[in-house]
Amino acid sequence: MNPNKKSLTKAALIIVAISYLLYTIYQAIATTIFVIHFPTVIVVLPTHITSSQPSLQLGLFLFQEIAGSAGSYLRLAGALIAVNCALLYFRNDAKYVEKVRLVLLFESLYFLLLLPAAANHLIGSIISSSAFLNFHTGVSCLLQAVLIFPPLFMLSRKLKNPQKLLQIEKWACVAAPMYVFGFWVRHGLLWVYALSASAPPQAGFFEAVGVTDSLVTLLVTALVTTVICMAFMKTQKLNTRLMGTAIILFGLYFVIYDLVSLWVPVYLAFLPLTDFWMATLPLFGIAILLSDGKKGSQTSTFDEV
Repeated sequence: MNPNKKSLTKAALIIVAISYLLYTIYQAIATTIFVIHFPTVIVVLPTHITSSQPSLQLGLFLFQEIAGSAGSYLRLAGALIAVNCALLYFRNDAKYVEKVRLVLLFESLYFLLLLPAAANHLIGSIISSSAFLNFHTGVSCLLQAVLIFPPLFMLSRKLKNPQKLLQIEKWACVAAPMYVFGFWVRHGLLWVYALSASAPPQAGFFEAVGVTDSLVTLLVTALVTTVICMAFMKTQKLNTRLMGTAIILFGLYFVIYDLVSLWVPVYLAFLPLTDFWMATLPLFGIAILLSDGKKGSQTSTFDEV
C-alpha cells in the first residue's frame, strides 16, 4: 500500500476515534447528571410505575441504572484508550495491539451491562404498568448483549497473545458480523417501539427514507460483513474493497438518520439513543477504498489494511 494513502487511512481512523470519544463524553455527562438527581428520581418513581411487586420493580430499576451508569463510564474509558490506540497506530507503534484489546474489552462489557435493562423491561412489563417499561426495549437489550458480548469478549482475550493469529482472525470473523447484527437489532427495534409508535401516521418522503434506513441499511451491512468474514476464513485473504464498502454502509445508517431527523421531529427526539458518532465511519471506509487503489484488493492479514 502506498505510504501516503496508508496515512490517509490512519488519519481517518483517528477522526473516528475522536468522534467516539466525544460521543462517550456526552453520554458520561448525561449519566453523571442523572446520578446526581437519582435520589429525586427514586422518590417520584412510584408516581410513574404501578407495580404488583413494588420491591422487585424497584430492585430491577436500581440494578438497571447502576449497570447502565457503569457501562457509560467503561465505554468512556474505552474511548480514551481508542484515541491513544489510533495515535499509536498512526506512528506505527506496535503497542496499539494491546490497546485494541482493552478497547474491545470495555466495549464488550458495555453491552454485557445491558442485561439488567433487559431484565427490568421484560420482567417489569409483566409485573408493572408504566410508560417507562417496554417489552421491545427489553428484547433489544437482551439480543444486543447475547450477540455482541461473547464474541467481542473472546476476541479481546485472544489479543493477549498476538502471535496466535489464527485464533484472533477466527474470533474477529465472528465478532464483526455479530456486532453489526447487534446494532441492526438495536436500531431496528428503536424504530418499532419508539419512532413508529411516537410519530403520527405519515407517508412522506423522509418518513419512508427513515423506515427503510432503520429496517434495511444495517441488515444489508451485517449480511455483507458476514460474506466478507466467511470468505476470509475460507481463503485467508481479506477483500479490503468490500470491507471498505461495509464500513461505509455501517456509517451510512447514521448519516441518513441524522439527515432525516432534520425534517422528522420524532427522529430528532430519539437522536440521543443512537450511536451518532458512527456517522464518521464512511470517512474511514472511503479512506480504505482510496488506499486500496486498483491493485491488491485482497490482503492476507488484517493489519495490512
